[in-house]
Amino acid sequence: MTEIREQIAGGRSVTIMAKGYSMNPFITHKKDSITLAPWTDADIKKGRVALVQDLRGRYVLHRIILREGDKIVLMGDGNIKGTEKADISDIIGLMTERTRSGRTVSCGSRRWKACSWIWDVLRPVRRWPLGLWRRLVRQEPLT
Repeated sequence: MTEIREQIAGGRSVTIMAKGYSMNPFITHKKDSITLAPWTDADIKKGRVALVQDLRGRYVLHRIILREGDKIVLMGDGNIKGTEKADISDIIGLMTERTRSGRTVSCGSRRWKACSWIWDVLRPVRRWPLGLWRRLVRQEPLT
């Protein structure tokens, strides 16, 4: 993580392989690569996906669901409850694109933004679409 932090702080974008299931169905474990880029204060908005070191010291790549001054609250797309809190200064980088099976989707595209908005609106009932998705897509254990 230190190298990723240094690269992004130096103004460069970094592409990493996704690990974990907390961002399903938007980001899939070991199938998606994500590009993280430097950010400005104006970029820190609800709906953006950020790599942060949360207040507990864990590194998470989750969606910002609330910003209050210099604090943010994040939640994984694959979670039905549970959030993380972080200071804006703990943001390492913002996700700018996702690549799956050779196909890249920009986080600035209309499609990505629309799907993200719909998923946020579904948060109170997210357990049902997530349950269906998990039954349709076999998930391998974390290694």
